[in-house]
Amino acid sequence: MAMDTTKIKLPVEVTQAIINKVGNTSTIAALSPSTPQLFLNEDYIVFNGAAEAEVVAEGQEKSSYEQTASSITGKKFKVQCTTRVTEELKWADEDNRLEIISSIQEDQTKAIARALDYVIYHAINPKSGTTLSGYTALTASAASVTDSGDDIANVDALADAVNEYEINGVALSRTWASRLRKLRVPATGMRFYPEIPINLAAGTLDGIPAATSTTVDGKKATTPTKVLGIMGDYSLIKWGMIRDIWAEVIQYGDPDQTGVDLKAHNQIAYRTEAMFSYAVLDPKAFAVLKAE
Repeated sequence: MAMDTTKIKLPVEVTQAIINKVGNTSTIAALSPSTPQLFLNEDYIVFNGAAEAEVVAEGQEKSSYEQTASSITGKKFKVQCTTRVTEELKWADEDNRLEIISSIQEDQTKAIARALDYVIYHAINPKSGTTLSGYTALTASAASVTDSGDDIANVDALADAVNEYEINGVALSRTWASRLRKLRVPATGMRFYPEIPINLAAGTLDGIPAATSTTVDGKKATTPTKVLGIMGDYSLIKWGMIRDIWAEVIQYGDPDQTGVDLKAHNQIAYRTEAMFSYAVLDPKAFAVLKAE
């Protein structure tokens, strides 16, 4: 049976609000020092600053630096989230209906945000847990550090692996965050890393901004990633939306291929679709801690 749909383009202000909320679920968005924007251009201009100030005497000839800019084309991926609910929602009073729809949109926004981490970190489809063809995982290209069992040494090893770069963020798996929180200073019993976050809320690891999530180790991956943490220069991960976000109400058919017809089972479906573009300007600016 053909699907009957009502598809609307969300207003720009609503779309921007959704983009801003991505930081509440994505470690990449949480750690990135830049503000995500809605844009149509998927190319990123890379400027590798190499200038140094020169001390000159009065009347001395002044030298200069010649700097070229390169362009990197962002990788695109489309995400969608479809939620089925009972058709009885249509007859709920307006306040209750709006509250339920708002909850659905909030849940879908979080799922879309998690997809950003899954695709960039692991090149994995979070819904199926399988590898995405044509995508390269950051964790496969970054410098690799093997878990030594000594977490203080692990932090130092990660920092050493990227010490030529600006280290401004570290994403932690829940497993590693838990281990780090349990470290104590022998003489006092105080936490060795007292600011370790247990979620995406602001925290630090040895003074480095940190965020914790199950996306870091790819919890939904069918094959374990063994990733414990990712440290590096998060300003070199560029991301954003490259087209409008669409919301859709579907009343008929089987839009998510479950074998269950909506109308036959008194259901309706809410779907949200978005298109991301991203580029990792230098994968070697990151180091990944992996379990053996």
